[in-house]
Amino acid sequence: MKAIESFLRFTDWLNAKFGWIVAFLMCPMIAIMIWEIAMRYFFNSPSIWAYEISLFLYGGYIVLGGAYTHLAGGHVNVDIIWGRLSARGRAALDILTSGFVFIFLGVLFWESLKITINSWAIGETTMTHWQPIYYPLRTTVPVGCFLFMLQALAKLIRDVLTVIRGYDPFPPRVTIL
Repeated sequence: MKAIESFLRFTDWLNAKFGWIVAFLMCPMIAIMIWEIAMRYFFNSPSIWAYEISLFLYGGYIVLGGAYTHLAGGHVNVDIIWGRLSARGRAALDILTSGFVFIFLGVLFWESLKITINSWAIGETTMTHWQPIYYPLRTTVPVGCFLFMLQALAKLIRDVLTVIRGYDPFPPRVTIL
């Protein structure tokens, strides 16, 4: 039981810290968008790079933030059924549906990993005039999927313990950003 608790605490800590760090991707993205607006509308001199970089940052933000969102309970539930169940019932329903999560994340991880490895091998760039490197952004997908799978496994373990005991003996201790 100590190993399970250690895994749950480590996974929560990892995704909470990673989510906290990833949250700061918003700062450069906002600064770039303000720069682009000022250059475009006040100086009539738009850049060729600002839009693309802000898309890269936003894409990374979304993909890498998924595990933290799962930890914080921020993903959508169908509350018509789920919300009316007891804690044990919600956990049982979450166990039944967790297979879909693992299948989706597993396929996404595997396919994105193949694409990412190829992207690094060829030194992929975008097809715009600016042609920035693309493989760092591609790397965020398998990393985000891996972190999400860890958090989904932690949630599954908590759900199984909740069904068995009627409560979660190791609830996540996370501060919402």
